[in-house]
Amino acid sequence: MCIVYTYTEPSPSKPVKRAPMPKATAVRAFVPGHITGLFRIHDSAPDTLHCGSTGAGFSVSLGTTTSVGIQESDSLRIDVEYNGARIDAPVTTTVVRTMVEQYGGAFSVHVQHQSNLPIGVGFGASGAGALGAAFSLGMTLDPDMTPTQAAGFAHSAEVVNHTGLGDVIGQFEGGVEIRVLPGAPGIGRIIRVPYDKSIQVVLAGGHGLKAKRAALVDVTWRERINRVAGNLIEEMKASPSISRFIDCSRHFAEATGLATERVRSALNRLDSNGLNQSGMVMLGDSVFCFCDKESTSVATEILMQGWDAYEIMVTTVAAKGGRLIR
Repeated sequence: MCIVYTYTEPSPSKPVKRAPMPKATAVRAFVPGHITGLFRIHDSAPDTLHCGSTGAGFSVSLGTTTSVGIQESDSLRIDVEYNGARIDAPVTTTVVRTMVEQYGGAFSVHVQHQSNLPIGVGFGASGAGALGAAFSLGMTLDPDMTPTQAAGFAHSAEVVNHTGLGDVIGQFEGGVEIRVLPGAPGIGRIIRVPYDKSIQVVLAGGHGLKAKRAALVDVTWRERINRVAGNLIEEMKASPSISRFIDCSRHFAEATGLATERVRSALNRLDSNGLNQSGMVMLGDSVFCFCDKESTSVATEILMQGWDAYEIMVTTVAAKGGRLIR
């Protein structure tokens, strides 16, 4: 069963009704991480809300809690921290700038991300930060803004920064999903994939996938990815299951040439130990492994042959998507 949403963007030609801004205010949100196993690029639409990807992935309980503090100011100022360190965060900054310009006014905005998601390894850190910032800032600027409307700002920021095409809609929904129509929440469509709620997820995340940015912008990579992904997504739609997701993800990684030697070696070792519900994380030099709780230590030991201990995490599938928290 497909789940369909409708997105209505606030009209910039009309003044937006806002609650009086207090001297200083902060709202928090939590957004899970997201793992993509395969994807097809759809970014030719003139409206970024209609761009995105089809494919399949799942959300994880590891994630990011975002707090946005906002004060009236003479001009727009945006500061972003990640686990206490000030960072250059183009995706979060794009979200804040776009929302403030949409809703008018000049503010000093301070965004704090507290996260156990490493940046740049394919675990959806940028999408989690963007969506958390959109939820939090949206509630402050316009208490009537719906979560779907706020998510549109996060999705568009990922698209224009070439950091992700399908993470936001996955993180908005939670669970395991097949993305069957590209676009932001409210425009894109997903099919939910059933899964065992007790399943554990072991992740090994590393930097170094040279093809990562090229995969989204280079013509040769894009054509190869889209050619391989098309049939695999149709296979998943015909039989939405974890086992089919693993099979399609494995085929996608190899047929596109995205699989690195480190990933290939790790998957072979996992297979040899009966942990064959595993695949490559797109787009990182990273691996995921579904297993029962008793097997997490074995999976961890195997993955430590290719990654440092601090790069390996044990988590679960996040049944719920991103949300405001009190």
